Amino acid sequence: MDRKHSWVTPVVITAAITALLASGITYLLTRPTQKNVQIANLQARVEALENEKETLATENGELESQVAQLEEEVEQLRNQGQAPAPVINRQPKPGWEAYFPTPETTTLTGESVARVRELLGEPPVLIRSIAVNPQFNREVWVFSPFEQDPTGLYLFFKGGQLVSSRLDEFPGLYGSGLLDDEGFWLN
Repeated sequence: MDRKHSWVTPVVITAAITALLASGITYLLTRPTQKNVQIANLQARVEALENEKETLATENGELESQVAQLEEEVEQLRNQGQAPAPVINRQPKPGWEAYFPTPETTTLTGESVARVRELLGEPPVLIRSIAVNPQFNREVWVFSPFEQDPTGLYLFFKGGQLVSSRLDEFPGLYGSGLLDDEGFWLN
């Protein structure tokens, strides 16, 4: 009996050692190395970053489109808020005579500066005094309504409204006495 156990034990030990060696070699050959794990992690990160790059590029394109659209809207709003540059004419717009039945009267009395400008145009002579309180603003406009005639069409505004007008000789600003009318400027 001793002999039976004596040859079995070395065989079992040899088989166990062989099995351990075989499984150890298999494990060493098939286990991922740390380098392979790092490479796999980096490849996954690169793929994630490429996907994020594509997403950001799409979002960037959309945002650039929105910015361009908003800039266009801002420009349109700016243009709406700005009046076109006034065109100054020596004579009032055609048809002005209908608003002045006599040299001393007008049907435009009480109209705003903007409305009179719309109807007659931008005057070549404009004297303006702006006060803190708008009711004390004063303006005098002078048109030269006739060719080869020194007659001037005078328009007097107080507080932004036309208060009087007259057709009279206009020898130029220096000789007109426009600034000497204390009743207009001070009342």
